[in-house]
Parts: sequence; structure tokens; C-alpha cells
Amino acid sequence: MSSPTETRDRVRSGARLRERFGDTGWARVRAVASLGMIFGLGAVGTLAAWSDTATASTGTFSTSAIYVQMDLAGDRPVHDFTSLDKTSLPRGGSVASMLPVNNIGTADFNYAAKVSASNAGTATYGGADASTDAQNLTLAVFRGGSSSGTACSGGTPVDSKTLQLDTEIDVVPSHRVNVGDSDNLCFQVTLNANAPIAARMSSVSLDFDFVATKA
Repeated sequence: MSSPTETRDRVRSGARLRERFGDTGWARVRAVASLGMIFGLGAVGTLAAWSDTATASTGTFSTSAIYVQMDLAGDRPVHDFTSLDKTSLPRGGSVASMLPVNNIGTADFNYAAKVSASNAGTATYGGADASTDAQNLTLAVFRGGSSSGTACSGGTPVDSKTLQLDTEIDVVPSHRVNVGDSDNLCFQVTLNANAPIAARMSSVSLDFDFVATKA
């Protein structure tokens, strides 16, 4: 049986234990736990700042288009320039025709043109020579004006060149055509009035090459 003194000592000891490990101890645990939660939130917030991401979306990108249309018939990319055909062209004779270069694309362009002559068939008479024929043909180009079928008139001279067989020659220097506009050209081919007999009965064809680039 315990004495009153021992009981008081045990009570006091218990009180000291509660004071040292009880209320104060739980307060410290709660404080540490709360502090840990604060650190945890702080750490998460810092990591989020270091690893944050964002996206940005653009509008639509589209490219411009260059479309060169030859003649009013809407031919592209190949046009049969049959209006410049002429059979039995006499010395000093000529043939002429209009050819508009139309910009039907979505971008202004600069274009230039070359011409090359080639043998269009086998000679049908004696010493007929397509090479000699080509060297006696002159191609003249005019901007604007009109064609009578044999000659261009009223336009501005662009260039005039003597042709050579299987040789590409510049005939239209770089020229700008805006979207929706046309560059009306008149082409005239003339046979030399003094063409030699070797050019007789030969056959030559012309190929025009138009190249356009964005202005």
C-alpha cells in the first residue's frame, strides 16, 4: 500500500511527464508537422515554377501561287500558238499574232521569255536547209498594239532577234505583271527578203519558254 507521500510523488511525476512529453510534446509534433506541410507546399510551388509550360497556337500559313496563263483561251501550262503558223512564207513576207501573258495567281510576278527554233520536218526540195531557214528569220516582239495577221502595229518595241536552229534566245526581258493583269504581246516573224535558195521549202518551228518568279 502506498503512502500518501509516494502517491503525491507519483502524481507529481506524472504531471511532470505530461508537462514534458504530453501537452508540450504534442504541440511540438503538431508544429513540426505544420512546418513540414509549409515546406512541402513551398517545395511544390518552386518545382512548379521551374517546370512550368505554356503553348501558343498560330493562325494558318498559306503560300502564294504563281499561275501564268497564255492566251485568252486559258491554256496553261502549254499553249499551241497556232495563230503564228504560216506555210509558204515568201521572201520578205511576215506573219504576226497577239499573245497575252495573264497573271491568274495570287502573287505578282516578273516573267521573261526565250525562243528556240527547231527543224519541224524533212526537207522537201533539193538542198533545203532548216538551219539556213532559221538564220533568215527575224522575230520581233512588241508590247501592246495590234496584229493584222502579217504585221504588228501600234505597240512598243520590246526586242528583235535573228533566230538560230536549236539555240535558245532571250526575246522578252524581265517584266512585272500584277495579279489579275495581262501583258499583251505581239510577235512578228519575218523572212529575210534576200534569203538564199538553200532556205527554200524547209520547215522550222518555234518554241517560246515563259518563266515567272514572284515579284
